[in-house]
Amino acid sequence: MFLTTVKKKFIGELSVGGIVLTAVVVLAYHFFMPEWYFAWFPLIPVFFYLFGFLYIYMIAFTYELGADKIAMAYLICKVLKLILSALVLIFYGFVIGQDVVAFVATFVFFYFAFLFFETRFFLRFEARLKLSKQVNNEKNTVHSNNTAAVVGNTGNDAEGGDRR
Repeated sequence: MFLTTVKKKFIGELSVGGIVLTAVVVLAYHFFMPEWYFAWFPLIPVFFYLFGFLYIYMIAFTYELGADKIAMAYLICKVLKLILSALVLIFYGFVIGQDVVAFVATFVFFYFAFLFFETRFFLRFEARLKLSKQVNNEKNTVHSNNTAAVVGNTGNDAEGGDRR
């Protein structure tokens, strides 16, 4: 249930953020820098949007394996994104070769914008995960028999047995 909610929230924020960011860049290019708009522009937000889906499903898969592995999965996704981004930039520069400066500048802008969004989202996710783990640990500690003796219940000793 928790993971389904997180996935829905991430996909919703990714969609809204991606649409808003794309609209802002398109409007900036249209009104202020029309010479910078290029035919391949729509593929940049699509690339990062699809990579966002890879992130959330990779994190969800890792969470099911064990919550302690999420940070490693996040780092693997970041490295994978960096490598694929470099390959896309190299491919575009050498194979397509049209408006390379505009493409690279736009791609780097989207890269850092999505990097900021994803990092902020997953940091909040990790904080909530740690908080829920801490709350669960406190529930287990406070309501167990072992803590009853420490708190002052005279009917039980520290091992949970009777002192009588």
